Amino acid sequence: MSATVNRLRVGNEDFLVTAMIERCPKTMMVRELLKNALEAADSAEPGTRRVEFSALPVDGVPKLAIWNTGRGLNGQELRRMCNIATSIRKESGLDRNFGMGAKVASLPSNQHGMRYRSCKEGAVREVVIGKVDGLYGRLLRPGPDGEPTEVLEVTEAARAEGRDTGQDWTEVVLLGNSSGQNTVEDPYAGQPRSGPQWLPETVRGRFLRLPAGTDVVFRAGVARLPRDRSITTVGAHLAGLANYEAVPGPDGMVIHYAHDPALLEGGSVGPWASPPSLAALVHRDEAYGVLQGRDWLREAPAFGVPFLSRAVSVVVELPDAYPVLPDAYREILRYRAGRQDRAVLHDFASIVQAHRPAWLVRMLTEAMPQPDYADEVMNRMEELLNEMRVPMRRGGRRPALEKPEKPVKAPPPGGAAPGAADGGAPPPRPVTLEKAPALILLRDPQEIADRGLTHRAAVYYPETHALHVNLTYGAVEEAMIRLSSVAPEGRDPEVLEVKARLAGERAMVMRIARVLAYALAKRGRPKEWGEAHLRTAFSSEMLTLAADDVGAEQATIEAGFLKAAAELPVVPAAD
Repeated sequence: MSATVNRLRVGNEDFLVTAMIERCPKTMMVRELLKNALEAADSAEPGTRRVEFSALPVDGVPKLAIWNTGRGLNGQELRRMCNIATSIRKESGLDRNFGMGAKVASLPSNQHGMRYRSCKEGAVREVVIGKVDGLYGRLLRPGPDGEPTEVLEVTEAARAEGRDTGQDWTEVVLLGNSSGQNTVEDPYAGQPRSGPQWLPETVRGRFLRLPAGTDVVFRAGVARLPRDRSITTVGAHLAGLANYEAVPGPDGMVIHYAHDPALLEGGSVGPWASPPSLAALVHRDEAYGVLQGRDWLREAPAFGVPFLSRAVSVVVELPDAYPVLPDAYREILRYRAGRQDRAVLHDFASIVQAHRPAWLVRMLTEAMPQPDYADEVMNRMEELLNEMRVPMRRGGRRPALEKPEKPVKAPPPGGAAPGAADGGAPPPRPVTLEKAPALILLRDPQEIADRGLTHRAAVYYPETHALHVNLTYGAVEEAMIRLSSVAPEGRDPEVLEVKARLAGERAMVMRIARVLAYALAKRGRPKEWGEAHLRTAFSSEMLTLAADDVGAEQATIEAGFLKAAAELPVVPAAD
């Protein structure tokens, strides 16, 4: 017998609407408004598809307006469009249109009102939504007959403001939270604060690319522009660089790699020039979890970019059908499978490293000179890992995709499965032993600061299995002071200083490498070493403590230094 159901209803509709609106991140406002405008403009004739951001004076105060071509709305459609979870001429779906984005994202910052106007067949109609007496809704205003109404006919007012009524269009004006708020420059009333370029930076930071054939224009007066300008997206800018490559990855994804030399040569950076170097996860042309500025410089080594990160950008673009879903406010992506964990850029770090194009690998290699002792340290570390039989396990996150179950192979006819003779289990797979991590030795103060190592000795990146060491850390200087006290007389002091520095560096790097090898040996022992313990063992703080033990093997260090110093020629004493 088939079951029937009574649909669930909302017991307190006012509370639900208010909660949905006031929980929405304010900064999603422009994304939602622009997305709606782009979708509407797509219904216009080719060659006329246009979206404009402009500064519209309302009672003498600049208010931000978003205007688009495309099929307009009549009064009934305009009124219905203002309801939550309602869309006009769009297909609703969890991975499509929610019917509430622009309204929900914009109303927390526009309680004084959002003015919607639409021109259809030469007539312009208007609805204002906002918050009055604690309730969100359509504002009632006197109509032509003096009676309160929600939809007004405002064709002449629109013409007076310079709007053409000879074509269909739609416009949203953000009135802010007060009549005196300038929503062009201060869209959130200072919470959060906005710089003068907040609008083009927001658009460029969210949309990797915009629909072909649709012109997105910032009118004079917006972002303090003296004239109208169209924006160039990050995707278009990166694709136009000489060093750019889109590399196919697993599961249909594409990884975009780009090197912009202008960022190292003092070129202009900003929404109308080169974007700063960045990394982003992109789905359906929109960026999520963008790493930029200090965040990208600090995390770039985890993606296989230990150097040049100030000029290198990486974009992981997922195919439309990839099993992810935006959350209710489209601020983050979640995997569809399992616990629906949040999809973040770091999930793809090892994929980014593995697919780096040859030209980028070559540039990174040329930017990474290594001292003579680097091979010695790595060889000793690999010996330790082999002695302890440390199995290879790559750390870091992975995309949380649903994996199909592996089919169980049937045994061959008339016998047991291979390796299972006499009823025994198949022989165990041979263990692949861990390799020594890549050793990245840093002397440049900027590179050291980018990794957060100004006051620390080292950091390990499990995603790329790489150890970065700060060779300017104080433990090296302390070792040099100790060695200078036993330095032989009559040798060139400058050469002795170089020898002492190399000896101090080598000893510190070796101590750090040994501790990391022992930490790697603790993986795969969840009863004794859980995730929290391993985070501590691999932490920059733990590696720094190892570096601080300058007294370890002091006699061996001194012996090596004295041997090297003894081979130096004696400098004749000055007369």
